[in-house]
Amino acid sequence: MKKKIIWLIILIFVIIVFVFGYIYYKNESMVPVLGYHGILPAELNDGNELIIDADVFEKQLIALRDMGYKTLTLDEYYCWKMKKCDIPHRSVLITFDDGYQNNYEYAFPLLKKYNMNAVVFYIGEYAETEKSGFINLETIKQSKEEYPNIEFASHSFKRHNSIAENYEEVDYDIKQMKNIIDTKYFAYPHGEYTEEYIDALKDNGYVMAFTFGPGKEHRKSLVNDDNYKIPRLNISNSMPMWKFKLRLLLPM
Repeated sequence: MKKKIIWLIILIFVIIVFVFGYIYYKNESMVPVLGYHGILPAELNDGNELIIDADVFEKQLIALRDMGYKTLTLDEYYCWKMKKCDIPHRSVLITFDDGYQNNYEYAFPLLKKYNMNAVVFYIGEYAETEKSGFINLETIKQSKEEYPNIEFASHSFKRHNSIAENYEEVDYDIKQMKNIIDTKYFAYPHGEYTEEYIDALKDNGYVMAFTFGPGKEHRKSLVNDDNYKIPRLNISNSMPMWKFKLRLLLPM
Protein backbone atom coordinates (compact mmCIF):
# COMPACT_ATOMS: atom_id res chain seq x y z
CA MET A 1 0.00 0.00 0.00
CA LYS A 2 2.81 2.40 0.94
CA LYS A 3 4.61 1.62 -2.34
CA LYS A 4 1.49 2.43 -4.33
CA ILE A 5 1.17 5.76 -2.54
CA ILE A 6 4.84 6.56 -3.18
CA TRP A 7 4.51 5.71 -6.88
CA LEU A 8 1.35 7.79 -7.10
CA ILE A 9 3.15 10.76 -5.56
CA ILE A 10 6.04 10.31 -7.99
CA LEU A 11 3.63 10.10 -10.92
CA ILE A 12 1.82 13.28 -9.86
CA PHE A 13 5.16 15.06 -9.44
CA VAL A 14 6.31 13.98 -12.92
CA ILE A 15 3.03 15.14 -14.45
CA ILE A 16 3.31 18.54 -12.74
CA VAL A 17 6.90 18.96 -13.90
CA PHE A 18 5.94 17.95 -17.43
CA VAL A 19 2.98 20.35 -17.57
CA PHE A 20 4.93 23.33 -16.27
CA GLY A 21 7.90 22.44 -18.46
CA TYR A 22 5.64 22.30 -21.50
CA ILE A 23 4.08 25.65 -20.68
CA TYR A 24 7.52 27.23 -20.20
CA TYR A 25 8.79 25.73 -23.46
CA LYS A 26 5.75 26.84 -25.46
CA ASN A 27 5.83 30.35 -24.05
CA GLU A 28 9.37 30.78 -25.36
CA SER A 29 7.91 31.08 -28.87
CA MET A 30 4.93 33.23 -27.87
CA VAL A 31 4.29 36.83 -26.89
CA PRO A 32 0.88 38.06 -25.72
CA VAL A 33 -0.12 41.20 -27.61
CA LEU A 34 -2.74 42.91 -25.47
CA GLY A 35 -5.42 44.86 -27.35
CA TYR A 36 -7.00 47.84 -25.58
CA HIS A 37 -9.15 50.74 -26.74
CA GLY A 38 -10.17 53.28 -24.10
CA ILE A 39 -9.44 53.87 -20.38
CA LEU A 40 -11.81 55.83 -18.14
CA PRO A 41 -12.58 56.16 -14.43
CA ALA A 42 -15.36 53.76 -13.48
CA GLU A 43 -17.83 56.57 -12.80
CA LEU A 44 -17.41 57.85 -16.38
CA ASN A 45 -17.68 54.46 -18.04
CA ASP A 46 -21.10 53.88 -19.58
CA GLY A 47 -20.73 50.09 -19.68
CA ASN A 48 -18.81 49.83 -22.96
CA GLU A 49 -16.84 46.58 -22.75
CA LEU A 50 -14.04 48.09 -24.85
CA ILE A 51 -13.50 50.84 -22.28
CA ILE A 52 -11.49 49.63 -19.28
CA ASP A 53 -12.01 51.16 -15.85
CA ALA A 54 -8.85 53.05 -14.90
CA ASP A 55 -8.50 51.22 -11.58
CA VAL A 56 -8.84 47.87 -13.38
CA PHE A 57 -6.19 48.89 -15.90
CA GLU A 58 -3.84 49.88 -13.08
CA LYS A 59 -4.36 46.51 -11.39
CA GLN A 60 -3.47 44.80 -14.67
CA LEU A 61 -0.26 46.82 -14.93
CA ILE A 62 0.60 45.92 -11.35
CA ALA A 63 -0.02 42.26 -12.18
CA LEU A 64 2.32 42.50 -15.17
CA ARG A 65 4.97 44.08 -12.97
CA ASP A 66 4.58 41.56 -10.16
CA MET A 67 4.66 38.64 -12.62
CA GLY A 68 7.93 39.93 -14.03
CA TYR A 69 6.79 40.94 -17.52
CA LYS A 70 8.81 43.23 -19.76
CA THR A 71 6.70 45.51 -21.97
CA LEU A 72 8.21 45.53 -25.45
CA THR A 73 8.50 48.34 -27.96
CA LEU A 74 7.40 47.62 -31.53
CA ASP A 75 11.02 47.48 -32.67
CA GLU A 76 11.88 44.97 -29.94
CA TYR A 77 8.86 42.85 -30.82
CA TYR A 78 9.76 42.95 -34.53
CA CYS A 79 13.36 42.01 -33.80
CA TRP A 80 12.11 38.97 -31.84
CA LYS A 81 9.64 38.17 -34.59
CA MET A 82 12.45 38.11 -37.14
CA LYS A 83 14.44 35.84 -34.80
CA LYS A 84 17.24 38.36 -34.54
CA CYS A 85 16.86 39.26 -30.86
CA ASP A 86 16.36 37.44 -27.60
CA ILE A 87 13.76 38.85 -25.25
CA PRO A 88 12.91 38.00 -21.65
CA HIS A 89 10.85 34.84 -21.22
CA ARG A 90 7.99 36.93 -19.91
CA SER A 91 7.48 39.67 -22.47
CA VAL A 92 4.30 41.42 -23.57
CA LEU A 93 3.29 44.05 -26.12
CA ILE A 94 0.60 46.54 -25.01
CA THR A 95 -1.45 48.14 -27.79
CA PHE A 96 -4.31 50.66 -27.99
CA ASP A 97 -6.54 51.12 -31.03
CA ASP A 98 -8.02 54.35 -32.42
CA GLY A 99 -6.31 57.06 -30.36
CA TYR A 100 -8.86 58.15 -27.78
CA GLN A 101 -8.13 61.28 -25.76
CA ASN A 102 -8.71 59.22 -22.62
CA ASN A 103 -5.57 57.24 -23.47
CA TYR A 104 -3.59 60.43 -22.96
CA GLU A 105 -5.50 61.46 -19.84
CA TYR A 106 -5.65 58.14 -17.99
CA ALA A 107 -3.58 55.37 -19.61
CA PHE A 108 -0.35 57.22 -20.38
CA PRO A 109 0.22 58.47 -16.80
CA LEU A 110 -0.30 54.96 -15.42
CA LEU A 111 2.05 53.42 -17.99
CA LYS A 112 4.69 56.00 -17.09
CA LYS A 113 4.11 55.40 -13.38
CA TYR A 114 4.97 51.71 -13.81
CA ASN A 115 7.68 52.33 -16.42
CA MET A 116 5.90 50.38 -19.16
CA ASN A 117 5.91 50.76 -22.93
CA ALA A 118 2.82 50.82 -25.15
CA VAL A 119 1.79 51.67 -28.69
CA VAL A 120 -1.25 53.55 -29.96
CA PHE A 121 -2.51 52.50 -33.38
CA TYR A 122 -3.89 55.85 -34.46
CA ILE A 123 -6.59 56.87 -36.94
CA GLY A 124 -4.85 59.57 -38.96
CA GLU A 125 -7.83 61.69 -39.98
CA TYR A 126 -8.35 62.75 -36.36
CA ALA A 127 -5.01 64.57 -36.37
CA GLU A 128 -6.38 67.20 -38.74
CA THR A 129 -9.81 67.69 -37.18
CA GLU A 130 -11.23 68.90 -33.90
CA LYS A 131 -13.26 65.72 -33.41
CA SER A 132 -14.09 65.44 -29.74
CA GLY A 133 -12.74 62.47 -27.82
CA PHE A 134 -9.67 61.76 -29.94
CA ILE A 135 -6.03 62.75 -29.68
CA ASN A 136 -5.00 65.42 -32.18
CA LEU A 137 -1.62 66.07 -33.76
CA GLU A 138 -0.62 68.59 -31.11
CA THR A 139 -1.32 66.04 -28.36
CA ILE A 140 0.74 63.44 -30.21
CA LYS A 141 3.70 65.85 -30.26
CA GLN A 142 3.14 66.62 -26.59
CA SER A 143 2.92 62.92 -25.76
CA LYS A 144 6.28 62.21 -27.37
CA GLU A 145 7.86 64.72 -24.98
CA GLU A 146 5.93 63.79 -21.84
CA TYR A 147 5.69 60.05 -22.44
CA PRO A 148 8.67 58.71 -24.41
CA ASN A 149 7.49 55.22 -23.46
CA ILE A 150 4.46 55.65 -25.76
CA GLU A 151 4.77 55.24 -29.52
CA PHE A 152 2.29 55.83 -32.32
CA ALA A 153 1.66 53.65 -35.37
CA SER A 154 -1.03 53.42 -38.04
CA HIS A 155 -4.65 52.30 -37.76
CA SER A 156 -5.37 53.70 -41.26
CA PHE A 157 -5.90 57.33 -42.23
CA LYS A 158 -9.57 57.37 -43.19
CA ARG A 159 -10.66 53.76 -43.61
CA HIS A 160 -11.64 52.86 -40.06
CA ASN A 161 -15.39 52.88 -40.74
CA SER A 162 -15.35 51.83 -44.39
CA ILE A 163 -13.94 48.72 -46.03
CA ALA A 164 -11.44 49.41 -48.81
CA GLU A 165 -12.68 47.86 -52.04
CA ASN A 166 -9.37 47.56 -53.87
CA TYR A 167 -5.61 47.97 -53.78
CA GLU A 168 -5.70 51.56 -55.05
CA GLU A 169 -7.96 52.72 -52.20
CA VAL A 170 -5.73 51.17 -49.56
CA ASP A 171 -2.58 52.47 -51.22
CA TYR A 172 -3.97 56.02 -51.29
CA ASP A 173 -5.01 55.82 -47.63
CA ILE A 174 -1.58 54.53 -46.58
CA LYS A 175 0.17 57.36 -48.43
CA GLN A 176 -2.07 59.92 -46.69
CA MET A 177 -1.13 58.44 -43.31
CA LYS A 178 2.58 59.02 -43.96
CA ASN A 179 1.93 62.74 -43.61
CA ILE A 180 0.70 62.16 -40.06
CA ILE A 181 2.84 59.33 -38.68
CA ASP A 182 5.84 57.85 -40.43
CA THR A 183 5.71 54.23 -39.31
CA LYS A 184 6.24 50.70 -40.57
CA TYR A 185 3.69 49.10 -38.23
CA PHE A 186 -0.06 48.79 -38.76
CA ALA A 187 -3.24 47.51 -37.09
CA TYR A 188 -6.19 46.66 -39.34
CA PRO A 189 -9.43 48.54 -38.63
CA HIS A 190 -11.72 46.07 -36.81
CA GLY A 191 -9.07 43.40 -37.49
CA GLU A 192 -10.26 42.99 -41.08
CA TYR A 193 -7.89 42.63 -44.02
CA THR A 194 -7.63 41.38 -47.58
CA GLU A 195 -4.66 40.19 -49.60
CA GLU A 196 -4.82 43.51 -51.51
CA TYR A 197 -4.51 45.30 -48.16
CA ILE A 198 -1.41 43.28 -47.31
CA ASP A 199 0.12 43.91 -50.74
CA ALA A 200 -0.37 47.66 -50.33
CA LEU A 201 1.22 47.63 -46.89
CA LYS A 202 4.23 45.74 -48.18
CA ASP A 203 4.62 48.08 -51.15
CA ASN A 204 4.62 51.05 -48.77
CA GLY A 205 7.32 49.70 -46.47
CA TYR A 206 5.20 48.28 -43.66
CA VAL A 207 6.81 45.22 -42.06
CA MET A 208 4.13 44.12 -39.56
CA ALA A 209 0.35 44.32 -39.27
CA PHE A 210 -1.85 43.31 -36.35
CA THR A 211 -5.37 41.92 -36.40
CA PHE A 212 -7.66 40.29 -33.86
CA GLY A 213 -7.60 37.01 -35.68
CA PRO A 214 -7.56 35.11 -37.85
CA GLY A 215 -11.34 34.88 -37.77
CA LYS A 216 -11.58 37.08 -34.67
CA GLU A 217 -9.68 34.42 -32.77
CA HIS A 218 -7.95 35.86 -29.72
CA ARG A 219 -4.68 34.17 -28.82
CA LYS A 220 -1.02 34.84 -28.14
CA SER A 221 1.17 35.71 -31.08
CA LEU A 222 3.68 33.12 -32.27
CA VAL A 223 7.15 33.87 -33.54
CA ASN A 224 6.23 32.03 -36.77
CA ASP A 225 2.94 33.84 -37.35
CA ASP A 226 2.60 35.65 -40.66
CA ASN A 227 4.05 39.15 -40.07
CA TYR A 228 0.94 40.68 -41.64
CA LYS A 229 -1.60 38.62 -39.68
CA ILE A 230 -0.47 38.95 -36.07
CA PRO A 231 -3.24 38.12 -33.56
CA ARG A 232 -3.94 39.97 -30.35
CA LEU A 233 -5.71 39.23 -27.09
CA ASN A 234 -8.68 41.53 -26.70
CA ILE A 235 -8.95 42.90 -23.16
CA SER A 236 -12.53 43.64 -22.06
CA ASN A 237 -13.70 45.50 -18.99
CA SER A 238 -15.49 42.47 -17.58
CA MET A 239 -12.43 40.20 -17.77
CA PRO A 240 -11.69 39.09 -14.18
CA MET A 241 -8.14 39.38 -12.92
CA TRP A 242 -7.70 35.61 -12.63
CA LYS A 243 -8.52 35.24 -16.32
CA PHE A 244 -6.19 38.10 -17.26
CA LYS A 245 -3.30 36.38 -15.46
CA LEU A 246 -4.24 32.96 -16.83
CA ARG A 247 -4.24 34.23 -20.42
CA LEU A 248 -0.73 35.51 -19.88
CA LEU A 249 0.56 32.22 -18.51
CA LEU A 250 -1.16 29.60 -20.63
CA PRO A 251 0.32 28.65 -24.03
CA MET A 252 -2.59 29.84 -26.14
